[in-house]
Amino acid sequence: MRTALRTSLVTVALAGAMLVPASGAAFAAPATAPQSASAPASDNSRYEGEPVYIGEGLVAVLRNKAEGPEAWIREVGPHWKPGDDYMVRVVTKLDRTLPHDKAKGLDLELTKAASARPVLVVTAADGSAKSYPLPAGEASTDCRVGPVGQEIGAGMSAELYLSELGPKVLLFEAGDGGRGFAQLDRTHPSLPESAGFIARIVNPSGAKPVFEWKTQGGNDTVGRVAFPAFPEGCKPSYAFSDDKPVTKPTTPASTPAPVKPQTAGQTAVVPKGPVAAGAELPVETAADTVDTATMTAGAALAAAFGALAASVVLRRRRATRD
Repeated sequence: MRTALRTSLVTVALAGAMLVPASGAAFAAPATAPQSASAPASDNSRYEGEPVYIGEGLVAVLRNKAEGPEAWIREVGPHWKPGDDYMVRVVTKLDRTLPHDKAKGLDLELTKAASARPVLVVTAADGSAKSYPLPAGEASTDCRVGPVGQEIGAGMSAELYLSELGPKVLLFEAGDGGRGFAQLDRTHPSLPESAGFIARIVNPSGAKPVFEWKTQGGNDTVGRVAFPAFPEGCKPSYAFSDDKPVTKPTTPASTPAPVKPQTAGQTAVVPKGPVAAGAELPVETAADTVDTATMTAGAALAAAFGALAASVVLRRRRATRD
């Protein structure tokens, strides 16, 4: 028995010795780890340009290349200085299709946008303005119309634009220098329901788009204003496609069924409860007819039994006499 036990222990020890290297090799790091291929560096050439600090912690990155004049407004903080990184969060972008916007109390406008030498004009809340020329580029036909200002109530205002890219609306709210609230265009023509009010472009891809809004509740009417027409010689970059009118199925007004006169064989219903003065009740109802027939049959049956009993009694008397 001891021999068998020793043999088993030796076998287990040998098996453990054989497994240890294998398990160690499974968890040990390879001597030479393969070098991972380096990720390609991000190409920011599309967004690089001439950065200028315009105040309120904002930098305008000025470009004027194949895409046309652009001013990318980026938030860099109040301590930014030339040479620091400017590829940070974008606040807004000005170009030929959207040359005007507001940010952090600053009024931003890309002037002379169709010319070869556009200029960015930044106006502070106190009315002071500074100009920042963009790099020289190529002039183009200005197919932009706007801005067309529109007050929509509830401390909100709108600016309407029209260009070869279609209609566009900028919404601003009062306070904070007219901070931008939202932007509507052909791809996003309406505010979500969570906005709390209605603002939308009706027929955004059509020949005659319309801006609609309703900022007050209750029975306040919906405001409407049409976008301006395209300038002569300008064409949209998309095919006109008018929205289909929304048609709701009309439900015919329900008409009461005509009241038919009572005819023979119909059951008249006796109204329950007090009867209005002047109401005419039927002289005899079906229920009355049934009850009368039942009573009549019962009386006849009782009379028959009575006559039969009287006859039996009379016969017995006669038999007794005889």
